[in-house]
Amino acid sequence: MSLRWWRLAARNLLRHRRRTALTGSIVVVGFVATTMTAGFVAQTFRSLAEVTIRGLGGQLRIVNPDALGKTDEEAMGLLLDDWEGLARIAREDPNVVQAMPRLTFFGLAVKGEKSAAYLGTGTVPALEKRASLTADSVASGSFFADPRADDVMLGGGLARAIGAGPGDLVTVMTTTPDGGLNAVDANVTAVLRYPIKEVDDRLLFLTYESAARLLKAEGKASAVVVLLRDGADLETAASGLRERLARAGRRASVKTWLDSAAFYKQVQLLYAAIFLFTGLVLATVVVLAAANTMTMAVFERTREIGTLLAIGTDRRDVRRLFLAEGAILGVGGSLLGGAASLLLRAALNAARLPLPPPPGGTVGGVLHVDLIPLAYLIGFALMTATLLAASWWPARRAARLDPVKALAHV
Repeated sequence: MSLRWWRLAARNLLRHRRRTALTGSIVVVGFVATTMTAGFVAQTFRSLAEVTIRGLGGQLRIVNPDALGKTDEEAMGLLLDDWEGLARIAREDPNVVQAMPRLTFFGLAVKGEKSAAYLGTGTVPALEKRASLTADSVASGSFFADPRADDVMLGGGLARAIGAGPGDLVTVMTTTPDGGLNAVDANVTAVLRYPIKEVDDRLLFLTYESAARLLKAEGKASAVVVLLRDGADLETAASGLRERLARAGRRASVKTWLDSAAFYKQVQLLYAAIFLFTGLVLATVVVLAAANTMTMAVFERTREIGTLLAIGTDRRDVRRLFLAEGAILGVGGSLLGGAASLLLRAALNAARLPLPPPPGGTVGGVLHVDLIPLAYLIGFALMTATLLAASWWPARRAARLDPVKALAHV
């Protein structure tokens, strides 16, 4: 198709400015909706992934292979021996920032006549502060200061259940891996406000040394949590760690954060379905609007089309003329939509609009729309293809008009 026909298509669009503006605005809105939705979904996934990783304390976990597939209660007694040796093996990878032990245990927290069940974690304070959400979740009091002290940090819901606060003394009771009952009196140093309500209602932290004494598990760990550098490839790091553990003769399994992130996977599938549905609705609206516009253009320009056919214009060129108009609308609308999307994204991010807590959460966030170049490319291709598809039937109808009847059309 020669440049002359593209110029003619552009002039035809300029002749009908109102119709062109209406159809173009639909393309712009569709493009903006596509890219902004993609940016919001990407930001949601990124934030959820960060919360999940920081909640676990790292991207990788070394665990006892016998604990795989077991319930939390069953896995509690299946500990790793010599966690420090496992941590040294993990740190051989230059992409590893740190490797820390965690002891997981259950029991009752008691203050006076009040008691409540807890989900406990024993951890090394300095490593925990660097890797997880815990230090950022302190609502009152202060984070662990002495790694050897019998100090405890409580989730906000758990603290309210037993009426405890910073400075109070609580009794932490649990069952040891060998089935015995043990307890420790610990000083509450902090009350946390954890982002997930169900966790906040049961969360309890002890220092690793205090938890090891409580469980009679010195030198052992429920898991060794490995924190990777930003940008490190997750699967490469995991496979490399498995190989090093196998060479060292250590019987242990390596799990990635995705293996333990059932909620993240469910949210990802839900958002993907919503995004697909939204895209189909947008495409349908754009197709119907553009098809209606192009059909009206054919109807109003029937005599013009008849004149073109009467002077010998090939029917294929008539069809191409209307397809060219659709392509110009798609490309032009997408370019304007891209500019509008960038401006709207900048305005929303600068406004720092607060978001409510997600379902089951205790802390909201701030709206931030990520810039996803792929979404802009997909939006450009989608809008242009949609306009071409919408123009095809009117273009075909125009090319099949009878020149005599078209010239006589009133």
